Amino acid sequence: MLHLFVGTDDYLKSEGAKRVIDALVPPADRDFGLEIVDGACDRADDALAAIARTEEAARTPSFLGGAKVAWLREATFLPGAKGRAAEAQAVREAAAAFVERLAADPLPEGHHLIVTTATCPKNTKLRKLAEQSGEVRECGAPVRLWDAEKVAQERLADQLPASGLRMAPPVRAAFAKRVGPDTRTIVSELRKLRDYIGKEGAEVALRDVEAVTSSSVGTEPFALAEAILARSPLAVARAVALLRADKNAAFAAAAVLLNTLNDLCAIRDALDRGWLAGNRWEIPAERLPARLARLNGWSLGKQVEAAKRYTLNELRAGRHYAVGMRFKLVDATAQDPWAIIEPTALRVVMRRVRQ
Repeated sequence: MLHLFVGTDDYLKSEGAKRVIDALVPPADRDFGLEIVDGACDRADDALAAIARTEEAARTPSFLGGAKVAWLREATFLPGAKGRAAEAQAVREAAAAFVERLAADPLPEGHHLIVTTATCPKNTKLRKLAEQSGEVRECGAPVRLWDAEKVAQERLADQLPASGLRMAPPVRAAFAKRVGPDTRTIVSELRKLRDYIGKEGAEVALRDVEAVTSSSVGTEPFALAEAILARSPLAVARAVALLRADKNAAFAAAAVLLNTLNDLCAIRDALDRGWLAGNRWEIPAERLPARLARLNGWSLGKQVEAAKRYTLNELRAGRHYAVGMRFKLVDATAQDPWAIIEPTALRVVMRRVRQ
C-alpha cells in the first residue's frame, strides 16, 4: 500500500508517517520491519541511489515475517519536483520508471511504502496511484505572507488542545504573530510554555508568551516577498542578510520570489482591465482566473496596493528575471545561491530612471 503525505508542513508529514508506522510495526520489530531512506538529495547520483534503495526496501520481506514498511523521507526528486537532482534527465527517467513499476507490479501483501514530499501535483502518476490504491494526505499548502498570521492561528487551534493549555483570543493572536505558521515550531513553543507555567490546563497570559516564546517571524523565505511587495531595495538587502544564514532557504526564497511576481502580474493586469474597485472584484468570481479567484478581502487589498507600485511591464520583466534566476540556481553547483538571488530581487524592485 502506498501512503503519500504531501505539503510544506514537515511536522504534519512526519506525524502522518509515524502514525502509519505505529499502526503496522511494533517498536520491537522495527530493526527488521522498517527501513527509512533519506530522499533529500541535491546530487543526481544520490537521488538515483535513493530510488534504488527505496524499491529494494519496499519489496524485501521483513526478516521476522511481519509487516514491512519503507519510508522515502522528504523526497526532492519525484515527478513534479524542482531542483538540481529532480531536473537531471537520468533522475527523471529513474523516478518515472519506479512509479511505473509500482503501478504494474504492486507491493506484496503486508508491504507498505510511505512517501513524504513537499510537492506532488495531482496530474502525476504517483499521486493518482496513491489515490487509487493507498492514501493521500495534504499536509500544508505553501503559506503566503499575507495569510501567515491566519494560518498560524488555525494551526495553533489544532495543536492547542493536546498541549493542555488554554489561551484567550488576544493571546492566541499574539502567539501566532510571534511564532509563525510552522506547525513544528508551534508545538515546540507550546511545550516550552507548558514547562514554564507548570500546570495542566493553565491559562496562558500575554506576558508568558512574551517571556518564553521565540520569535520565528521575519527570517522565513517569505520575508523576501514582503520586500518585493513594498518595492524596497533596503528591505531586500535586509531579508537576504537574515536568510543567508540558512543554507536550505535559498530555493524556497527563490520560489517565493517567483510566486509573488506571478501574483502581482495577475493583480496589475486585473487593475489595468478595470476588474477591481478597491479590494473588491467588479466581475463575477466564475470569470476570474484561478490565481485571482482565491484572493479577497484584506489579502487582496494588500496585493492591490503592492501591484500599484509597479507597471505591468515592470512586473513582467521582473518575472522574466526570476525565471532566469531559477535556471541559474539549478545550473550553479558551487556558487553561493544568494549571490544569484539578491541581484535578481534588487533588479526587480529598483525603479527605472527615465531618460
